[in-house]
Amino acid sequence: MTTLVRDQIFISYSHKDRQWLDKLLTMLKPLQRQGFIKIWSDTLIRPGTKWREEINQALMSAKIAVLLVTPDFLASDFIAKDELPPLLEAAEKEGLTVLWVAVSYSMYKVTEIGSYQALNNPAEPLDSLPPFRINQELVSIAEKIKEITSES
Repeated sequence: MTTLVRDQIFISYSHKDRQWLDKLLTMLKPLQRQGFIKIWSDTLIRPGTKWREEINQALMSAKIAVLLVTPDFLASDFIAKDELPPLLEAAEKEGLTVLWVAVSYSMYKVTEIGSYQALNNPAEPLDSLPPFRINQELVSIAEKIKEITSES
């Protein structure tokens, strides 16, 4: 049995929030290109592959999980039952770092996510900010991810 190395950033999001994934990936692209970070999201799953196996392997390879938290994220049964449990267990037992971004106002406080420090201020989620502030906040989030990646 091969032991997987935890060396990538797993990004979890609701498909209804795809535009926020795209914005974050765009901001992280220079870090990825420079080799500072290795990112995985389900957008990397190719047609014809067994998507559930791909997700499970990515979950087992994650060193850092970035959660894009919105009401749709919290409402997703797939995220709640299939993605979050292995991530939270790895955080407890294997040192995976859980980071989350408050994209929208949500009920995060009543979930396990509420016990983790957010990358941005949940009282000012991304979708409540004017466009220029969104990019400022995304730069700050990307810088924090780079810093945390280089520490672990």
